[in-house]
Amino acid sequence: MKKKWLAGAMVGAMALGMMSGTMVGAEEAKEEIVVGCTLQNLSEEFMIMLQGAMEIQLENYDNVKLIVNDAESQSDKQASQLDSFVAQKVDAVIISPVDADALASSVKSVVDAGIPVITCSADVSGDQGQVWVGSANENGGEIEMKYVAEQLGGEGKIAVLRGPLGAFAEQGRFAGYETVLEEYPDIEIVFDQTGNWQREEAMALIENLLTTGTELNAIVCQNDGMALGALEAVKAAGKKDDIIITGIDAIVDALDSIKAGELDATCFQDAIGQGTTALDMAVKAANGESIEKTDIPFELVTADNVDSYYDRIKLPE
Repeated sequence: MKKKWLAGAMVGAMALGMMSGTMVGAEEAKEEIVVGCTLQNLSEEFMIMLQGAMEIQLENYDNVKLIVNDAESQSDKQASQLDSFVAQKVDAVIISPVDADALASSVKSVVDAGIPVITCSADVSGDQGQVWVGSANENGGEIEMKYVAEQLGGEGKIAVLRGPLGAFAEQGRFAGYETVLEEYPDIEIVFDQTGNWQREEAMALIENLLTTGTELNAIVCQNDGMALGALEAVKAAGKKDDIIITGIDAIVDALDSIKAGELDATCFQDAIGQGTTALDMAVKAANGESIEKTDIPFELVTADNVDSYYDRIKLPE
C-alpha cells in the first residue's frame, strides 16, 4: 500500500525556493514542521528506545519540532492526545497505539482531518489511512515459539505471558505462537495470562503458578520485561535449570541475562530502526512525499550471537 500526502504550505515554500534559485532546505524562513507523537507507555524500555531514536534523528532536521506524549497504557488518554494534535493542527502524527481496535476510529479522525498518520511498532485495526512501520508481530511470535519447540524436542507443557489483551503486538505474537504449535501437537499451553508488559506482574503470576505444582517446561513471554520477571520467580523457586524462558525485544537487561546464562532467548526488535524511520516518514509525509509500509524483521538472539546485538540497541551519543 502506498499513500501520498500533500502539505500545501510546504509545496508552496518549495516552489518559491525554486523560483528564487535557492534550496528550500537552506532557507532561514522555512516553515516549521510539527510532528505529534503518542507512545503506549514511557515506563516500558522499548517505548523509551523509540522516543530516544526519534529525538536523535530529529537532530538531522533544522525545521522539525517533535511533541511526545505518554499514553500510560490508556486508550482513552491516547485518543484525547490525538484529538489534541488535530486541534493543534500538527503536520504529521506518529502513534504506537495502546489498543488496535480502540484507537482505530481515532486514527481515522486524524487522517480525515488531513493529517498523515504513521503507526509505529504497533498498528490499529483495518485500513484507516495510516502507514505502518515496525516488525511483523506474527513473525516474532513464530521465531520465539519455534525456538522453544525445538528446545523442548517437540513436546512439553508451557506457560504464555501476553501483553495487554487486544494490543496489536499481543494479538500478532499469539497468532505466531498458534501457527507454530499447529506443527507441535504434543506441546500444551497449561497457563495463559496477561502480564500487561510489566516485569512485576509477570513475576507475581509465575510465583503463584509455581506454588500450584503445575508441571512446566517453558515460559514464553511476549516481551523481555515479563520474561525477566518470570525469570526472577523461577530462580527464587530453584527451578531455573528445569524451565526454558524466552522473551521479545532484546532490551539490554535481556541481553545481559542471556550472556549470564539465565534467560534462554529473545527476539531482537529494532527500536532504533523503527523510531528513526517513523520520524523520517512523518517528515516526508508532511512535505507531500510518498511513504510506504515498512517491515523490519525480528531476529532470534541466543547465547551464540548475543554479543553482536549490544551495539544495535545502543542509542548514538
